[in-house]
Amino acid sequence: MTFFRLHAVGFALLALSLFLPQAADAHGVVGDRFFPATIASDDPFAADELALPTVSLGNHEEDYDFEYTKTIFPHVAVSFAGGYVNAHPPGGPNASGWDNFEITPMWQFETDAEHEFVASAGMSFDIGGSGSKAIGDRFTTYTPEFLFGKGFGDLPDSMALLRPLAVTGVLAYSIPGTSSESKAIEWSGAVEYSLLYLQNNVRDQGFSKFIAHLTPLVEFAMSSPTDSGGTTGTINPGILWSGQYTQLGVEAVLPVNHASGNNVGVLMQLHFYVDDIFPHSLGTPIFGGNR
Repeated sequence: MTFFRLHAVGFALLALSLFLPQAADAHGVVGDRFFPATIASDDPFAADELALPTVSLGNHEEDYDFEYTKTIFPHVAVSFAGGYVNAHPPGGPNASGWDNFEITPMWQFETDAEHEFVASAGMSFDIGGSGSKAIGDRFTTYTPEFLFGKGFGDLPDSMALLRPLAVTGVLAYSIPGTSSESKAIEWSGAVEYSLLYLQNNVRDQGFSKFIAHLTPLVEFAMSSPTDSGGTTGTINPGILWSGQYTQLGVEAVLPVNHASGNNVGVLMQLHFYVDDIFPHSLGTPIFGGNR
């Protein structure tokens, strides 16, 4: 598929969303469920938000990333991401500089409050040559992706303590713009347990305000080449604290095999909910939002 056709798909999704009647939701909220912004995998919400910084330490590399997402229409957003890399592989030369910049339009096409379910589709463009030569690829990579989130608040009373559970996931297909690189299936997600949901929707535990806003979770991020090589990735157990305007998160980074790395790392993020900070200006869609 050519670069022009990929862009046409994105514009078609934007146009289609104008004719679909969908009610706007608060950031990350579906019915009684609040989905926090995950760190190692994308969440399925088209919303105004800013992750700055996201810091990854370990495996002989330090990454300092940012991502800003802006809603264009209700349930349609575009994110802009980039980062600075400092790599010092054992036995190899050090390399540092800006990684390629990434642009991702996304359409949140399904929001089911009763079943705490949300689904989105997106197309990521990793722009070749936009970063430093020492770090970024010279070719553009195109990645169509499907994202979803599902809370378990609809479980029966006999399973009430499992209602705070939720899962999110991303299934994507990475297509490098060169024949010398392998295509890959990218699959990632999170299993999370909301103490806020437990406190407010299952049983009052007497948690303090700080404790109630914690979400223990386990994330994973995997890549499986389609022609040669095995699956690589990490499993990331951690915890998030989510307030109305900001979120803090920290996770361990555990390689799943030797090819994924030899060291345990750490992943940290400060996240801003722009739609809650500026609900009548920067936090509303450019078109079709109420200011």
